Amino acid sequence: MKPKKALVLNILFETPFRTSFDNRIAQAFQPLEIPYDTVHLEDLGKIGDMERYTHLLISGSTESAAGENTWYAELDTLLRRFINDEKSILAICFGHQFLVRHILGKHHVRKSPTPEIGWADITLSDNPIFKNMHSLKSSVFHYDEVFDLDDRFEITASSDRCAVHGFQVKGKNIWGVQFHPDFMYRDVFEFAEELEKDGGVPEGSRSRTEVSPEEFRENDQIFKNWFEIS
Repeated sequence: MKPKKALVLNILFETPFRTSFDNRIAQAFQPLEIPYDTVHLEDLGKIGDMERYTHLLISGSTESAAGENTWYAELDTLLRRFINDEKSILAICFGHQFLVRHILGKHHVRKSPTPEIGWADITLSDNPIFKNMHSLKSSVFHYDEVFDLDDRFEITASSDRCAVHGFQVKGKNIWGVQFHPDFMYRDVFEFAEELEKDGGVPEGSRSRTEVSPEEFRENDQIFKNWFEIS
């Protein structure tokens, strides 16, 4: 069997978000002993030999998957390659939305009538990506959402404000999660507070669910399960 190695795509623009993601992935992957390479947005077109990678992790972004951007075509090409080669994909927030866009079209991504900022209680299905997990508290930062998925998708997670917090493409090692297991615990509080100060939190969208460091560490299980089952 080919040794596992992940391509981690960090497409966050803002330095605090980008750094938090990089630090969090290092924290979560270190005990798993899975080698990985991180590629930032400016190097998206310079990845080179993709045969060495068995897994693809896609970060969130402050861009909208319902819109257009010059680098979206490169991301589509990368996704097409991983999907055609039947490799494993885990896509987070914007990545989760862009994956739906790639498969179904951008008309399945919309502005959420109930955005979420801060922390949320996530309801999980018994999907293998959530093995040994019965409940989850995770961070949430999204203004868009996916909707009206067809029968190629199994919905795996939800919250009281978002009906599709997770999915798996049926029969494929392809998952998306709207929530964020990929930011450092303390940074989540700072990000939410900064957004609130800047007026970036619509009324009613700030989730103030109390989450301890121990509860947040349950998010690590998602990465562990991903590598174990694919």
